[in-house]
Amino acid sequence: MFTQWILYLHVLSAITFFLAHGASAAMVFQIRKETDFARIRAMLDLSGTTIMAILFAFLALGLTGLALPFLVQLWDKVWVWLSIVLMLFVAVWMGWFNEKSYKELRRLVGLPYMRGNKSFPAQPPASAEEVAAHLKKINVHAVAFIGYAIPAFVLWLMTFKPF
Repeated sequence: MFTQWILYLHVLSAITFFLAHGASAAMVFQIRKETDFARIRAMLDLSGTTIMAILFAFLALGLTGLALPFLVQLWDKVWVWLSIVLMLFVAVWMGWFNEKSYKELRRLVGLPYMRGNKSFPAQPPASAEEVAAHLKKINVHAVAFIGYAIPAFVLWLMTFKPF
């Protein structure tokens, strides 16, 4: 019964994680089309409103995901290790991508921003051309692949346990 609860919490954490990411996912695709700084700021602010839910859900997802192989003796399965490695890669890559893309964009449009874990106050906005150039550098296809295809593959691994 305890294992079922951990599995339930694992799946619930995944649902919560992806639901909380909805605003950020929509923002990634829409923001590149924007030229109005007020709209860009609003999208960045909306995207940031769910960060605590995202972090809490990811922590719960990770802890339950690490607990389950102990409870059902699966540490000898390759798919378990591959799932862990892939999800860690996604987390690290998304953190790096956010740092170079959206935290920098916040600075460019005159919002308070962060570098690493350090907060900085808003600065005067950059030129529209500089913001447009930064937006063009954002690779939404990589975000879609890393953020959707890899977790979908991990779900496939967990469902079908191929090796």
